[in-house]
Amino acid sequence: MDPPPPIEEDTNFDEEQHQQYRDEKTPLIRHGSRKTEPRRPSAQAKTVKQLSTISDYSTGGKRSFDEGDDDDKSLSNYSIGGESVTSLKSLATVSLANFREGLQIPFYDESGTREKIVWGLGSLCILGTILGLIMPKNIYLFGKWYPYYRWVSSIIGYNYFVLWSVCFYPQVLLNYRRKSTQGLSSDFAILNFMGWSFYSAYLGSMYFNDEIKRMYSERFANESSSVQSNDVAFSFHAMILSFIYLVQIFYYGEGFFAVFHLKLTTWVLVLGMGLPSAIVPVLIRLGYLSYSRWLDYFYILSFFKICCTLTKYSKQVMLNFKRKSTSGWNIWYNFLECSGGSLSMLQIVLDAMDMNDLTGITGNMAKFALGFATLFFDGIFFTQHYILYPHKDESVNDDADKEGGIPRVIGAVPTHVRTNSRLHVPEDGIVNKDSFDE
Repeated sequence: MDPPPPIEEDTNFDEEQHQQYRDEKTPLIRHGSRKTEPRRPSAQAKTVKQLSTISDYSTGGKRSFDEGDDDDKSLSNYSIGGESVTSLKSLATVSLANFREGLQIPFYDESGTREKIVWGLGSLCILGTILGLIMPKNIYLFGKWYPYYRWVSSIIGYNYFVLWSVCFYPQVLLNYRRKSTQGLSSDFAILNFMGWSFYSAYLGSMYFNDEIKRMYSERFANESSSVQSNDVAFSFHAMILSFIYLVQIFYYGEGFFAVFHLKLTTWVLVLGMGLPSAIVPVLIRLGYLSYSRWLDYFYILSFFKICCTLTKYSKQVMLNFKRKSTSGWNIWYNFLECSGGSLSMLQIVLDAMDMNDLTGITGNMAKFALGFATLFFDGIFFTQHYILYPHKDESVNDDADKEGGIPRVIGAVPTHVRTNSRLHVPEDGIVNKDSFDE
């Protein structure tokens, strides 16, 4: 057998370059006479390395650690001082970005997952705490916990102010994204606007009108009203957002004809509360009623608000029940309102304990009752959304209760079809898949 031909030597082969290539692709660490693969860096080392790309942990431009050292290094292994302050700025930048993203979650999220809820509510509470620290405090709180409790009351008050104020935006933005108010009860929207209008008039008079405050002080043994600035700001803000609900129902729905689909009980409440609230001020001004009746009039408006709250939620609950779905209703409304209602009642109770006086509760029963009412109905909404009707389905049968001026759905075939294709409708009016021209 002939010997194999000799292998021709490649004169262009660079052994040093080849060895460098191998070292770059498969780095090895020598331990004595043995070669082993390097350990995979820990999560903490990865975090440190990522942060070092943002801000160099150095003094004089030189790293204070060696790449060949152990991987499990903490921030304490780096030089502390000098430019290490920039690392804290980097961490603050990341935290600020997370905080800003958390504030945006209620405005776009529709899932209501546990992670999103905790992140969103936590960010809003941080914002409320900041406002409570920098905004003016209630000068009438000088009880047994003075002066520290003024700060606590302010923080609680502005936390529920932020939560309750934001709770109206998720539904408005959901309607805007869907270009529909399907799933939102028109009875709920109208009673919601009326209720907040009554409540704004009540709180505004108790806070701004000196004559009403004098009447309150005379009736409750020289005690001052517990209404605070954040209460007034929130109520007027809620009234404006409630009006936007109505505008969306008229714009995305059936327009003026939506009022003809209101329930009989809604009409009774609208007329039964609207007419007296408009007539009584005229009678007081003309002298047919005593001037001291102004305080009673505003108290009646606050109880009108409670009636609107109890009725509007029942309308939305019944609509969800008949549709067997909470699609079109943003559950963030209930999470934010439930959190705000709890803090609202907590503030009233703590204020009364600080002053050793229950007139803060008895003199502002509307606020206390609203907190209980919202907690009760929020529990029903949570049950419907997460237990009874957990699956989101846009094609539900709304013929059982025509609400909100929305396109109706019969079975699984929508009566309003939006398509870019040309649609051929047969003479019998039945649309099937053959009617679409691809």
